[in-house]
Amino acid sequence: MDTRTSLALFAGITWLLSFGAHAGGTDKPPIPYLDHGACPFECCTYREWTAAKETVLRKDFNDSAPVVTTIKQGEKVQGLTGVVITTKPGPVKILKTQKLRREKDEKEVTLQPGDVIYNLHYVGAGFDKFWFRGELLVDQTNIRKIEKNEWWEITDLPTWVWWAKVKRSNGDVGWTKELKNFRHIDACE
Repeated sequence: MDTRTSLALFAGITWLLSFGAHAGGTDKPPIPYLDHGACPFECCTYREWTAAKETVLRKDFNDSAPVVTTIKQGEKVQGLTGVVITTKPGPVKILKTQKLRREKDEKEVTLQPGDVIYNLHYVGAGFDKFWFRGELLVDQTNIRKIEKNEWWEITDLPTWVWWAKVKRSNGDVGWTKELKNFRHIDACE
């Protein structure tokens, strides 16, 4: 077999394997899953915040990233953006036909008994973000515990962390996951 035939055969087998996994609904979200721009609770907002405690800012959204600067207690900063990083999705087995909305266009997706969706993280106001066959779904499900009911069986909850990019008045910019150290993140307060 020549090189071109081998490559074509390899490409064909790869396509069949990926199509089969997608068609069967067994594909899982990429982990870690990074949701850039997310602000994971109701009324969460990026704007001027006030530090309630001294807080370290890092160069990147990573615990081992170098420290850029330290925000002082009482200092006003600008919350710029964030990223929610899911390190373990929460599988949810569908037990009864139901519809959830796609994130991109809010059209409904019908889920059938036996389908598995993966809870990525809480969004706010009882809404969660899910992965289903390569699409993102966001709907009000209020999944907060491992349980089985008439609609679904939740076998595990997702593990995720929220990092925010913050700018000091002197121009220093860095990332923190210590968001409880700030006031005015919640626009409803």
